[in-house]
Amino acid sequence: MKKNNRLIYILILILSAWLMILSFRPNSIVSKQQIINEYNVSGFSTDFSKVVEDNGSSIVSISADGSVLSGFIYRQDGDTVYILTAYHGIEDATNVTVIFGSSYSVNATMKGYDIYTDLAVLELECPYQVSPVRIGDATLLKKGEFVICIGTPVSLDYAGSVQLGMIANERLTIENSVSFNYETYEYCLDVIELSSSLIPGYSGGPLLNMNGEVTGMITMSLDERMCFAVTANEIKAVAERIISGQDDMKADIGIKGTYIKEMPNYEKANLNLDIQTISGLFVQKTMDNSLASAAGIKPGDIVVMINDVPLDGLNEYLQVSYQPYETYSFEVLRNNETLTLSIGND
Repeated sequence: MKKNNRLIYILILILSAWLMILSFRPNSIVSKQQIINEYNVSGFSTDFSKVVEDNGSSIVSISADGSVLSGFIYRQDGDTVYILTAYHGIEDATNVTVIFGSSYSVNATMKGYDIYTDLAVLELECPYQVSPVRIGDATLLKKGEFVICIGTPVSLDYAGSVQLGMIANERLTIENSVSFNYETYEYCLDVIELSSSLIPGYSGGPLLNMNGEVTGMITMSLDERMCFAVTANEIKAVAERIISGQDDMKADIGIKGTYIKEMPNYEKANLNLDIQTISGLFVQKTMDNSLASAAGIKPGDIVVMINDVPLDGLNEYLQVSYQPYETYSFEVLRNNETLTLSIGND
């Protein structure tokens, strides 16, 4: 009888332990699953409304002789407000009106423009406090990064429309040409390629990153097949010179290439470059009649410095491009030999 009681007691213990195991394992699985789900949800959000809300009042619509395009508030000095937009949309306009929000409108005049970047600066008087945008750094953009365009497609009825896009290429150097005073000018321009096809009314509108910073300006003038934005870095350089009344604009250096620091190691090795080389601009092509071509720079060269400014990236290239010099001195690596090439800026 005692043996039977002992056996029953052991069975009860075993059964209790088994029930505890069964009750514990599902809770453990649920706990892990909850952590995984929480990570998935918090790691990615599809709500970009905060970026739109914070920048909505900085975006304007522009009516130019009945045509509609977009723009954004760049600066306010007292009652004077400066608006940036696409030059091709107001090039021949005699009456330009800037519309803030849905109703308040002000006539504007063109402070200046740059045909190469398709940028125009509008000037107007506004007694109210407005909200200029925050300018970001386009060199920090990465492929696959989401960006937002805010503008006025089709008509003023659609002012403030939003479109989500993606960075297809964070920096491309494209060849472009413009006609001015019955002459055609060919040049290189650094742009951002977008994955989205935008309606023409978005021209002149800002390209916003997820921090709400303007990283470029949308323009439809460069290529009808692709969607490009001029980098905020170049926009800022041009706008500042126009607003300050400086006549000399970007020097025609004319190099199409890739910055060494942007190259993966296998590409450096394929080009027989020292993997430790971390600065410089690898030249793919020089434009005809440009400073680089006249100085004797050739495809395959690495331009290390221009006028003692190391070419680490786009910002340094723009620095020397928009700084007027009487002569340009290029430090170049060619077949592992350092050369100094110079040309006057006539």
